[in-house]
Order: sequence, then structure tokens, then C-alpha cells
Amino acid sequence: MLNQDSVNLEIVNKEYRTPLLEAVSNGHLGIIQRLIARGANVNAVNNEGNTCLHLALKRENNFHSEVEHMTMLDQFCKDLKLGKKERYSGVVVASYLAHHGANFYCKNKIGRTPLDLKETENFKKTLNMLFRPTQCRWCQENMATVTLQPCGDLVLCENCSSEMTFKRCPMCREYTLSKSEFGSPVLKERDLLRVAKRLGRDWWQVAIFLGVDTTKLKIDDESIDAVKQGYLMLYEWFRNCDPETRTHATLHAALEEAECVAAMECLSLDAK
Repeated sequence: MLNQDSVNLEIVNKEYRTPLLEAVSNGHLGIIQRLIARGANVNAVNNEGNTCLHLALKRENNFHSEVEHMTMLDQFCKDLKLGKKERYSGVVVASYLAHHGANFYCKNKIGRTPLDLKETENFKKTLNMLFRPTQCRWCQENMATVTLQPCGDLVLCENCSSEMTFKRCPMCREYTLSKSEFGSPVLKERDLLRVAKRLGRDWWQVAIFLGVDTTKLKIDDESIDAVKQGYLMLYEWFRNCDPETRTHATLHAALEEAECVAAMECLSLDAK
């Protein structure tokens, strides 16, 4: 399946895990290697703000399913002064991921970097030397710890991130999300239609949690089918809500509150 050009490498599940994050969480080296070769974003984050490095270092068991021999694992074993038995350990695989651009200094939602998960100071010092922190592209003084989404570029320190808004990434010039949307995929009108198809006649429950005044929709129950009613309600929210809250996370939360499980799963799995 990964050989198909049409495969979406950044699709997310209900925990907002991309295929790469899922492969790291499950310890599957072969899939990790192939996803990175295909250009998967190594700095994607899940719903807790964890990157692939957080997940790799959290693993209690070793990684497995190496399809082709990965010589970099041997090199990082040597750099970290580890034996062959630890070749598939989380810290070695994390080093492999960092070599491909993953950032050891990105904080999750509770303020912890991947390095904070390692209690051994020697490991921290070695990893600091192997993968030095990136400078903030704006102030050129502080360490960059904020990753822009969806491009995945590490560009800002926390201070600059809190004070400034970028419409485009200063590195790749791709359009970025607002600060509240870091780590949440861009919500598009086609996503609204997908959700409406799964909602059916339950759309009014979601309207309550989204704060949509349905009396202003001018919907004639007899002339418009339930899917279109649901879409019109969602579009009303999409068009009039604060852009800061026009996110997958906001809609996902409303669907969860309304217990619309099928629509919630559809939103997560079809996010592009």
C-alpha cells in the first residue's frame, strides 16, 4: 500500500496520529523506514502534542520488524556507547528519527521535550551534542521549540510564538495554521460534507455544542434532506466562527460531546 503514490502520509486517526506516529508507537521499524523514505512529516504531533521522538522514548519494549539492515542504528549504538542488544532501543531509534529531522527540543502539551523523558544525564548530554538545538529564526537568540504545522518546520522560540502570527512559514513559505491550530490539520469544506453524511438527522445535536443558532438557517425540513441540513448547519458555523476555533479539534470536540461516533471517526480518518 505504501508504494501507491496516492497514499496520504499525513492522514490522522482519532488520536491525531499520522501513519508515522502510529508506526513508532507500535515499534515497527520497517514501516518507519519506508514512511520516512516517502517524505512523511517527522515533526507531526498527536492530540497530546507528542512527536515521534516522545513516542519512541516512551516505548518500554524494543522496536522490531527491520526489513532492510539500517546501518544508522549501528552508528548510533556506537555514538551512544550501547551494546548490540540495545540496537533496537527507543533512544537509538529516536536518534535515527532525529537524523531525519525530528526535533528533540519540541515540547508537548504538558511542556515536556523528548529529552525530558530520559532520566540518564549521560544520554541527554550525548544527544545534545549529536543533535544541537536550532536557533529561533526570528529573534536569532533563543532556542527554537515551536514547530509550524502543517509543514513541520521548526522555526520559533516560545516567546516569538506567543507574540507573533505567521501566515506563511519563514522557511518554506507554505501557509501555516494559527497558533491555536498547531498540530491540528486544516479544516476544509469537503470535511464538512463528509461529516454531514455520517451525522444524518443528528446534526441538530452538534449544532448545540458548536453554538449555531438553527433558527437562522431557514431550513425547510420537508424540502431538504438531512445530509444537506447538516451541511448547511456546519457551513454556517464554518463561515461565521472565530478563525482561531475553525479547527478539526473544535469540530471533533463537538461531535464527541454529541456522541456522534461515526461522524467523529470519519473526521479523524478523512483529515487531509
